[in-house]
Amino acid sequence: MTGRKGFFRVWLLLCVVMIWITGFVLGGQLKMSEVGAAGNAPRFEGWVQDNAGLLAPEEEEALEEECARVSKEYGTGVYIITTLDFGGGDIKIWQNQIFMEYGLGTDTSGSGVMLAISMAERDWGLVGFGAAQEAFTTYGRERIGGKLLEDLSDGEFYDAFDKYVSMAEDYLAAAEKGKPYTEDHPYGEGWRIPVIVAVSFLLSFSVSLGIVLSWKKSMNTRVCQDGAMEYVKEDSFHLLNRSDMFLYHTVTQTKQQTENNSGGASRGMHSNSSGTSGKF
Repeated sequence: MTGRKGFFRVWLLLCVVMIWITGFVLGGQLKMSEVGAAGNAPRFEGWVQDNAGLLAPEEEEALEEECARVSKEYGTGVYIITTLDFGGGDIKIWQNQIFMEYGLGTDTSGSGVMLAISMAERDWGLVGFGAAQEAFTTYGRERIGGKLLEDLSDGEFYDAFDKYVSMAEDYLAAAEKGKPYTEDHPYGEGWRIPVIVAVSFLLSFSVSLGIVLSWKKSMNTRVCQDGAMEYVKEDSFHLLNRSDMFLYHTVTQTKQQTENNSGGASRGMHSNSSGTSGKF
């Protein structure tokens, strides 16, 4: 009996120890999960990091390929990161920390643009780093944010991210040509609006011209004469003398204004980053 009691006590002690160890391990894992969810220790591999699980695997893969293509073509890293909770405060500061901690932009001379989404308070942030700030001006970032807002609010995250990559490519192409998008050079909707306006104008002009010519034809009941004398009553006008006299002339000078297409300061004057954020 004594041996059985001793064995039972040892077995009970081992059970208590195992329960304590299991609780410690699970507590540690829970704590690590909370830290990861808070955005304090996110993972970042490649160009797209969907820590919040907003994308299907094939959607994330498609965005990864597009970001890689645009980044390689224009020498500017195009990044997307999502998190359940970035930890509070200013999401742009968190994006700066991510960019620096993971050495993003090292393949693009420190130039990059990052779109971040945090689901806890439904925050979004768009930050340009290094030379990318020339393409993504304050106007440009706000324009992109406005374009993405409806899709983000509706939970259409892939559509929003795909639109972001497409617009980022347009912005980088414009900056490469020396005409970044600003208030003076606004971002449009491609060729559609100019074509629609041009077609509408030509159609309206054609219809109006046809109507005017029809009216003119119906009202033209007299035959035009070659000279003005045909319209003067006979023997009612006698010209005795005529001469040409030069009276005066006027010269107007206008200073030619030069247009600055730089859209911002020179590369050497860039700060580390600039960003825009909001709620969706």
